[in-house]
Amino acid sequence: MSPTKKLPGVIFVIIGPGGAGKNAIMKAVMAGNPAIRQLATATTREMRSDEAPGREHLFVSRERFEQMIAAGELLEYQEVTPGKYYGIPRRSIAAGLAAGEIRIADIEVLGASILAATFADNIVQIFVTVPGADTSEQLKVLHKRMRERADPYTDIDQRLQRAEALELPYQSQCDYVVVNDSLSAAIDRTRGIIQGELAARQLAGAPK
Repeated sequence: MSPTKKLPGVIFVIIGPGGAGKNAIMKAVMAGNPAIRQLATATTREMRSDEAPGREHLFVSRERFEQMIAAGELLEYQEVTPGKYYGIPRRSIAAGLAAGEIRIADIEVLGASILAATFADNIVQIFVTVPGADTSEQLKVLHKRMRERADPYTDIDQRLQRAEALELPYQSQCDYVVVNDSLSAAIDRTRGIIQGELAARQLAGAPK
């Protein structure tokens, strides 16, 4: 797929460190607009109790994931945390954009950058972060939030290292930055961004 070819669809990529509130914002956006559906990425991690096959992710075995790599089915993939692989299915991205679909996805930094470079006209990157005057203050807020939510799926030390090295520096590459100081305000801000982009692209019509 040529990165310059015009496609009618759009993908809103929500990026940011663990603990910033990306999933809560994304779910609220989808709940408020049935035309927006989640982009399912491939992963080898176990499915969580509030997830469904093919909705949040394509849950596959390590063997199947390796087959997808060998067959060139993934636009990008990586081991985000030890033993947990994530990848972006190439065919579903291209087909969805060609069909004019509106999708939203929580994608890590490398995947987001490759997706934006490949489909530059169809990707809107929204960085969700936490308040803080500098990286040190933001890391303290993230640490506090991760401990408070007691997420069994989160290795706090690994997440904080990743936030400092990769995620927080990436916000300068994004189209928008949303500071999640108040969740309701962050949701409203994200909805406003999406509504403005859809209006500009004339994609605010019926669900695909």
